[in-house]
Amino acid sequence: MFDLILGFVIHPLTYITPLTEHLHNWVYLILFIWIFLETAFIVFSFLPGQSVLFLTGTIASAANSRLNIFILTITFIIAATSGAIVKYRYGVNIKSKNKIAKRISDSEKMNQTQEVFDENAKKSLIFSRFIPFVGLFIPIVAGTTQMDWHQFNKLNFIGVLLWVGICCFSGYFFGQTPFIKQYFTLIFLLLIIIPAIFQIIWRKLKNRPEEKA
Repeated sequence: MFDLILGFVIHPLTYITPLTEHLHNWVYLILFIWIFLETAFIVFSFLPGQSVLFLTGTIASAANSRLNIFILTITFIIAATSGAIVKYRYGVNIKSKNKIAKRISDSEKMNQTQEVFDENAKKSLIFSRFIPFVGLFIPIVAGTTQMDWHQFNKLNFIGVLLWVGICCFSGYFFGQTPFIKQYFTLIFLLLIIIPAIFQIIWRKLKNRPEEKA
């Protein structure tokens, strides 16, 4: 059992690729649900997003893979777009929600996100998915500020296209290179860990002037 777990951690593609072949077209539904949950609900924000996009793009690049990069891209775009819409609608009605919603609206991350959003609403919506953790709250803030529905949809869609396109096609075009194959596990883990590191650094830099004062 330990050898199986160790093998999965060291060489995930060896185990995941056959699994995607076994699931056939059901894998698209599973991936849709995965990204939808990660983008629609704060409680599922622990799920890795960009690393999964990169991973599946890498699998799709294999010569014998049944995964189609274009179907994957469409699946992820629909999932991420609809997930952000759920958060936006949640933000619109957050004042009438329960105590949990109040905690979210009063949380430090929501306050940080509000600051980022206020600086430039358009840019924050387009690039929010590349902002560690804070980006998870951007659609909610857009809803709480009553941002125009059509403007939100347009900017959200542009942001999703960038996020999905960069992550998926990076895996697709570079996934089969010797360097990526050799260090795939490290790269996969870094895609999960780096956002957390950036969040810690960002918070320390933000709090530094307050400490001096």
